Amino acid sequence: MKQFIIKCTFFLGLVILINILYLIILVCFSPGFKKVYDISKIENKKYDLLVLGNSMALDGIDAEYLTSNNIKTYNFSVAGNHISTSLMILENYLKHNQKPKTVMLCLSSSIGNSYLNKIPFSNPEVDFFFKPSLKKNIVNPPLFNFQWLAIDLIKIIISKDHRNAKLVLGQWQTNKVIPDNSVYKQMDIKFLDYKNPYLNKIVDLCQKNAIKVLLVELPGSNKNRDQIPFYNKIPLLNNKKHLLYNLNNYSLSSEILDPKTDWLSPDHLNQSGAKKITKFLFEKEIFKSN
Repeated sequence: MKQFIIKCTFFLGLVILINILYLIILVCFSPGFKKVYDISKIENKKYDLLVLGNSMALDGIDAEYLTSNNIKTYNFSVAGNHISTSLMILENYLKHNQKPKTVMLCLSSSIGNSYLNKIPFSNPEVDFFFKPSLKKNIVNPPLFNFQWLAIDLIKIIISKDHRNAKLVLGQWQTNKVIPDNSVYKQMDIKFLDYKNPYLNKIVDLCQKNAIKVLLVELPGSNKNRDQIPFYNKIPLLNNKKHLLYNLNNYSLSSEILDPKTDWLSPDHLNQSGAKKITKFLFEKEIFKSN
């Protein structure tokens, strides 16, 4: 019996050690994982602009460009985010830092309604750092909870593009190019549903703190674009109207973006494309204080 207990203790200790080592490897070598860890620990900072969204915003909004133009910016977007997760990140930031002048909420309706899904889903990385739970880590240890990140680590080892990519002020910057060869097809204008409770909560939280809110639809591939105007008043859950900047307008985005040079993957911009749309928004003066 004593030997059995010793073996079980040894095995348990080995499992714990392996999971701790895996976490250390992720923090050291997985840029996305380390970013979520870093933003969970940010304190006593003062940014003019916070960028929230999922992977399209992570790639597509150039915080470095805005900062170089005197708008101190950090891109808090996380791949796989739901808007409820963005709310959690914003609430945590406001609790530990000075409030920003502006929050830019980047929407990704061009690729579907996952970000604004009425039923929220969790982001394992954000939950791990923002809502730590010993029970959850026992039931679903990091080695299993973050197993997909092992593939990213392998990509970093074998792919020069991944090794050369970098996170700058929260934005994933890469010069990798996959041309957008999709074809735009004229469709009836689809008016999207923005009556999402978490979108409403973010807008209300910002208004309560006298923070300007910018709602921006990011551009998708040619096949996923629409002809909804760039300036578009949308109804929120409380039936209040809010201005939306629609970069997914085909005519507009076709003038800004080059399908041969500005895409990292379908619906995701590389550094060239990100700088172009960020520069366009800056020159439209949407970041100016009211």
